Amino acid sequence: MADKDYYDILGVKKSASDEEIKKAYRNLAKKFHPDKNKGDKAAESKFKEISEAYAVLSDKEKRDQYDRLGKEAFGGGNPFGPGGPFAGFDFSQFTNRGGGAGRRGGTRARTTTSSGNFTDIFSDLFGGGGMGGTEPEMRAPTAEAELTIDFRDAVLGATMDLNVNGSHVKVKIPEGVADGQKVRIRTRDGVDLNVLIHVRTHPFFERKGDNIYIDLPVTVGEAVRGGEVDVPTVYGPVRARIPAGTQGGQTFRLTGKGVKKKGDHYYRVLIVVPKDAPADAVEQIEAAYAENPRANLKTAL
Repeated sequence: MADKDYYDILGVKKSASDEEIKKAYRNLAKKFHPDKNKGDKAAESKFKEISEAYAVLSDKEKRDQYDRLGKEAFGGGNPFGPGGPFAGFDFSQFTNRGGGAGRRGGTRARTTTSSGNFTDIFSDLFGGGGMGGTEPEMRAPTAEAELTIDFRDAVLGATMDLNVNGSHVKVKIPEGVADGQKVRIRTRDGVDLNVLIHVRTHPFFERKGDNIYIDLPVTVGEAVRGGEVDVPTVYGPVRARIPAGTQGGQTFRLTGKGVKKKGDHYYRVLIVVPKDAPADAVEQIEAAYAENPRANLKTAL
């Protein structure tokens, strides 16, 4: 490493900005990290090399010294010697040969150079979790709870109060949550709360995926003559057309009126006959049948 230029190691120009240097290091560190290249001595050596380069070039004072004097500014060119950016640093914490070194606290590997610039570098670049899953992230305590909500709140979303251990917690129900789904929230005291959602059955609406279904009662006259009727949806009533001659069980669709407005709203026509309808009032309708409507039904006897 002693003969290689730090800028060349990271693949950046000498005029590179701090952000460009950081980005170059991040990409190379992810590629050559020992956890992703177990047993690969060349990758381990490369990882040390790029880490050494970043430790210097990411520190303004060290970078200025390096630009003026080169590696001689750091202990005669030895990065692990007195004054070097890795003086006293043990890389075994990244290669799983240090008996757990660098894992104090169970969250991340840490090192400090003489200027403190390289402190917690891997937390900064990799989000505190280390690489390859070897550095477990500290997790908040978790708790379980259940909440029963109305059909409409499940489709449209809502914010509701939940009593947890005697205190009220605000739970934001996401739009389109389904029965049996879990919602995860962080409480004020730092607890991750997993809330199991139960959705009450609606007296009229039925959900299938992102679509919503309803049976729509109509009169004999509306089915025969056709007309406009109000179709209930979770977004409010929609005025829709019933074609003349509509048959019982015929289904129509309202596009975009389902869950998250991605699904659709289907309404199936149910023709309602009044119980006390006078017999002579339907004689003309009966006479209009060209054949028995059950003529095509096949029965097994």
